[in-house]
Amino acid sequence: MTARFMVAAMGQDRPGIVAAVSDTLFGLGGNVEDVSTSILRGHFALMLVVATPDEVGLDGVRVALDPLARDGITVAAWEVHGSLDNTEATHVLTVYGRDRPGIVRAVARALAEKSVNISDTVCRLHPGDPPIYVVTVEVTLPPGTNPESVSESVAAAVGPMGLESTLRSVERAEI
Repeated sequence: MTARFMVAAMGQDRPGIVAAVSDTLFGLGGNVEDVSTSILRGHFALMLVVATPDEVGLDGVRVALDPLARDGITVAAWEVHGSLDNTEATHVLTVYGRDRPGIVRAVARALAEKSVNISDTVCRLHPGDPPIYVVTVEVTLPPGTNPESVSESVAAAVGPMGLESTLRSVERAEI
């Protein structure tokens, strides 16, 4: 049997964080199934799902990752239950304009009101005069949802903030 765990690691960015975490999990007989990393204003964030032999257990994962804390990395692990399905994005939403408080909130609220699921989000503040904020969101529209209505809802939420938005469908490539 296989157990699955979610692992989160965060800290000041430096080379080798992914190597340290993945080395540790590999040493437990683990297989990294999903991973997402990002650098956020000089700080590193890692989220991953790892499958391990049952005998490793949650305590085994936590104990193995514990030495990373001595290197200044904050690590958390918990058991994953439920569906292992990935949500496949159907559309990509881009919102951009002058930076101001509330952009992410407005986008997330507009999508939630349309029952649109967010599967990935990247936000970047680009310095300059003025600073420009760019939000890129991969989303899954519920079956039967009109993409134009989602686009209009987001535009209505961010337009008064002086922001532009575009929603485009994802074209699936056959491999």
